[in-house]
Amino acid sequence: MESLRGMSGNNNGIIAWLSSFIEPPQDPASTAQPLHLTIEPTLANEGALWFPDLLAGDPTGVLPLCLTASILGNVLMGWKVVPWKDIASLPKNEMYKQTLFTGLRSFVIVLTCYIGFASFVQGMPTALMLYWITSTNVATLQTWVLDKKVFSATKINHFVEKSIAFKKPGDEDPFQVKNLR
Repeated sequence: MESLRGMSGNNNGIIAWLSSFIEPPQDPASTAQPLHLTIEPTLANEGALWFPDLLAGDPTGVLPLCLTASILGNVLMGWKVVPWKDIASLPKNEMYKQTLFTGLRSFVIVLTCYIGFASFVQGMPTALMLYWITSTNVATLQTWVLDKKVFSATKINHFVEKSIAFKKPGDEDPFQVKNLR
């Protein structure tokens, strides 16, 4: 993702920020290449879907909305938490842990809405949003397949219930049930 961010001309990622500490100041007369990637010009000429320029933002707002829905779907489907009403009945340490997880999930949901809004307002490059939407949807699909198909909670009956009786040849009542009455 950081490579695609650099190729799209958006050098505001965490890798670019960390490399700014070790990268010497760039001299305009120098021909040395910086540590971060430069813009890939073919992204401006060769589009995808209804976008002729993958370096521009989406003016319709469809991609930021799809990005928000994709991330929300991933968080809501993949991050299982105990409902708030059931947390109080848990043991003390488990209650604290589940409260932290549920609160963290709620924070991530709010952060997801902010990501969608900020990507629209700041004009995040279309190439980056298409990558992020695709990556999130593949991760969500992978989570669904693993939960429902691979590690499903199907009951497997390994044993067939049978009754066993010990009977001697010629004995009508081996456990002498008739004599117990």
